[in-house]
Amino acid sequence: MGAMTAATTPKGERRRSRLIAAAGELLLEGGFDAVRHRAVADRAQLPLASTTYYFGSLDDLMAEAAGFVSRADEQAIVDRGEAVARRRRGSHATAEILADVFVGENTPHDELAARYEMIALTPRYPRLYDVVAARRATLAATHLVVLDRSGRLARAAHIENLIAIEDGAVLGALGSGSSPAGATRDALGEVVDVLAPRVEEPR
Repeated sequence: MGAMTAATTPKGERRRSRLIAAAGELLLEGGFDAVRHRAVADRAQLPLASTTYYFGSLDDLMAEAAGFVSRADEQAIVDRGEAVARRRRGSHATAEILADVFVGENTPHDELAARYEMIALTPRYPRLYDVVAARRATLAATHLVVLDRSGRLARAAHIENLIAIEDGAVLGALGSGSSPAGATRDALGEVVDVLAPRVEEPR
């Protein structure tokens, strides 16, 4: 029985899922350097050979770990976005709600670091491009939801600019030990009226 066939059996799927979850935990704890065959097998409490049986290469395993971590992060962002009440917001309130949704006051710093390590490593590990692209699509769609519920307009190019500002603010905060959500809120407050202007109310 080949590896692909074995992986599609219920037992094979469970083992593969355990390995991916273990790899995701290691990624959050120690970054991509922590995702190694032996460490993943030990964390999943499975034989070392299972890592090469269910994954064609270490790059494949790292991509699956990145996808696992990214999907959990994206779902948390989507859930926060869906919880935003529909209300016209000024610049400060809009910056605050965007920071709350896309950064989160309580998001652990290791999860935030994993976002940006993933992006930085895409040239070295091309399998990560798909994970990063899926994430950006989710972020763009959720920005539209939040801005619409805040009585604001935003074109696709402007949403890309907002995401870039958020990313820069979070990275700067992580490097200085300050609050990522606070830094994002401050950065967005300066530009949100330009990049996401209010919808004019009908007279």
